Amino acid sequence: MSNKVKNYKKGKEGEEIAKKFLEQKGFRLIESNYNNKLGEIDLIMSNKEVLVFVEVKLKVGDKFGSPEEMISKYKLNRIRRIAESFLMLNPEIKRNFLKYRLDAVCIVLNEDKTVTRINHYENLYD
Repeated sequence: MSNKVKNYKKGKEGEEIAKKFLEQKGFRLIESNYNNKLGEIDLIMSNKEVLVFVEVKLKVGDKFGSPEEMISKYKLNRIRRIAESFLMLNPEIKRNFLKYRLDAVCIVLNEDKTVTRINHYENLYD
């Protein structure tokens, strides 16, 4: 299996774990894997009156750094631009929310795919 396929499968696995984790906290899924010419947003969810754009990072083990280290200022700026274009292209969704924010869910799995930890970081871009 190629690295590209492995990374894709790992990404899908992380997004599913993050979605279930956030749903248990009361979030509702609006859309997953939103794509436009600027890039992709892993999850778009709602939390009461807030529309939440979620970046998911998953690592198996932490020998080669944490998932948090994979989120740069550049990445956050790009996600913000994608989120703003989503809002412009979907005014009917935008109307339903008072504000929006960018969150990250960082997941570390053991080699046997059990979850070591999940951290949810809210409002990464002020």
